[in-house]
Amino acid sequence: MIRIAVCEDEPLLLERLAGQIRTILDKYPFAHRIEVFANGTALLAREAYDILLLDIEMKPYNGIELAKRLRERGDTGRFIFITAYEQYAIEAYDVQAFHYLVKPVNEKKLEEVLLKCCASLKEEKEQAVTVRKGTAVRRIPFGEVLYLEVLDRKIYLHTAEETISFYGKLEELELALPDNFFKCHRSYIVNFHHVQRYEKGDIQLDNEERIPLSKRKYRLFGQAFMQYLKESGDVF
Repeated sequence: MIRIAVCEDEPLLLERLAGQIRTILDKYPFAHRIEVFANGTALLAREAYDILLLDIEMKPYNGIELAKRLRERGDTGRFIFITAYEQYAIEAYDVQAFHYLVKPVNEKKLEEVLLKCCASLKEEKEQAVTVRKGTAVRRIPFGEVLYLEVLDRKIYLHTAEETISFYGKLEELELALPDNFFKCHRSYIVNFHHVQRYEKGDIQLDNEERIPLSKRKYRLFGQAFMQYLKESGDVF
């Protein structure tokens, strides 16, 4: 589900833009939900969105200020700025804007930008773990994940640099992970990419950490790991 926010302080323009977006995306196989906001304060009170279409001329925060506040709290959504004034284009790129559209918005151009945005978002989601924590959303590339563990209903995602905790179910997360991840214990999922060696009882990772390997998973782990090495070209 792609979550889209449209923020515009002129009611007629807000409804028109939301309608255009809905008409465009209903033609394509992108599951989506569109929410509208009349000002930045209302938007800041909500959780993170995947795509945000922001008018620049708004109060109390203009679109650029709003985007900066969202970035500061950790939001990684794609910003599409809409304004009648082209001079804001440089500022828009300071907050990693995905695109910049000048009013009146050309519907064909809007469709082109939305499709590119949705396609890149879909590709990114397929290559990263999406973590929601409070109002922020983070996407951690699969390659950076060493392992995941569950403890007291919280999932702990470990990378070489940090540990990120969030609420979720390991079983549901497992379904979203690619084949190089293996559930080696009822509370652990490991990334084969970072496995240095293994033996009965535990797995040693390339950062020297050790995590448990359950006895009943030992044989299946060995088979899956050898298949991973063959497919990656590390074993001939």
